[in-house]
Amino acid sequence: MNFKTKKKCETKSKAIEYQTLKELRLELGMTLTEASAKLKIGPKGLGAIENGRVCLDKSRIEEIVKSYDFTYLDFLKKKKLIEKERKNKKGKQVVRHVLSNSDRRSYQKIITKECKVLRSMRRIKKISQDEASRLCGYSRPTIGHIENGRIEISKERAKHIVESYGYKYSDFEENLSKAELRDTIIDSCLEKIELLDDSKLEIVKNLLRSF
Repeated sequence: MNFKTKKKCETKSKAIEYQTLKELRLELGMTLTEASAKLKIGPKGLGAIENGRVCLDKSRIEEIVKSYDFTYLDFLKKKKLIEKERKNKKGKQVVRHVLSNSDRRSYQKIITKECKVLRSMRRIKKISQDEASRLCGYSRPTIGHIENGRIEISKERAKHIVESYGYKYSDFEENLSKAELRDTIIDSCLEKIELLDDSKLEIVKNLLRSF
């Protein structure tokens, strides 16, 4: 991706666009180095963009937000929120915006079955979130945001994640149809086992050996 450095854009609208790009990156917990690697422009290049030293058109903004797994609509919503906050700060009292259901998912937790399945499949393979970050190419906080329902999970994103873990997408779909996931069943069983006295624990051990 080629970005030519131009005279710094001074308009308020442009300044908000640069701030929006920076805040979208920060929402995912990505450093300039991590984010610039996706864009192949170097940390200094991305820093120049976020500081308004590079003029961007719509197509280039779309390239950047897409590399963060956002859409241009996400960008516009975030920009609108920043504009509202700036207007509020002009008064004596800052009024924090109230988010509606149509606002960016990263401001709220919506733990769907997809979130639970991705977390379960990671745990079953004994993959830590740090390891998941390396396998998927996402930052560590991004993995947490996905599992906590702060980032919307598209089919493409789910497919990429489960395949990075060594599964097939059909495995993900199969887990979605289950009433209870394997890791939650194991957790429930372990909780019960920990409460057993020694005599009952011995019975359970012998029972498990018979399988």
